[in-house]
Amino acid sequence: MPILALTREIGSVGTHIAQGVARQMGYDLVRQEIIAEAARLYEAEPDTLVATVENRPKMFEAQRTPARRHFAFVAAEVLNVALKDNVVILGRWSTLLLRDIGHVLRVRVCAPVDLRASRLMRRFKVEADEAAQRIRRSDEGIRARMRQLFDLEWDDPLHYDLTINTGCVTIEEATGLLVAALNQPHRQPTQASRDALWDLATAARVRAALKANPATDQADITIRCSGGRLELTGTVEDAEARDAVARLAETLAGIGAVDYHLSVTGIPAT
Repeated sequence: MPILALTREIGSVGTHIAQGVARQMGYDLVRQEIIAEAARLYEAEPDTLVATVENRPKMFEAQRTPARRHFAFVAAEVLNVALKDNVVILGRWSTLLLRDIGHVLRVRVCAPVDLRASRLMRRFKVEADEAAQRIRRSDEGIRARMRQLFDLEWDDPLHYDLTINTGCVTIEEATGLLVAALNQPHRQPTQASRDALWDLATAARVRAALKANPATDQADITIRCSGGRLELTGTVEDAEARDAVARLAETLAGIGAVDYHLSVTGIPAT
């Protein structure tokens, strides 16, 4: 079955739409589980992973490696969840990580700021100033992370298959639209789209494992997987690091076809 990847502005009721689609399609709705599983697999702090997804980067953070490491952990788990089919994935960069997969419907849910603020005021029993501050903090954080990690604008409609404005469309209408879209024949998985997803997930899993391992986390490696064949290209500090990369890649790829194009620099990583 096709997958729904949905991102939403705070106060847009996108979560309610995601829940409605999951219920009508008999899908699992996945969001918090991604952070929990990524933290477990890669021995990371859940709060730190959430901050990497949602919070505005601190000064000079773009030049540091932790954010990229945490990104790799979350991305690997998003793609792993997508392999299971029959899921609605809420946030966690899923609309962008899955943009090249044909059986994924990628949706952004938005609403006018004043409507979002009034919804937050009712939900959280806060004043207008507090609601506006929460919206500004959330929007700025996610927008900055998208620029940092994907070099694109979060609210650009060209990055999505569909953008829904809940100032004009009700939850019920939006849910019905998405269920109808997911049931369209051209949205159904093909062997080619499943293979493409498997390749992406394999590369992401290896990338995250290398970032989680102190012996390989500083290696400058590009990882690709195509047609079930894994390719690693880049540089490592020494032969020991090269061997560690090879062991991890061969173990985690789950396939016998791994091509290495690794150069040993002899220069300690800094």
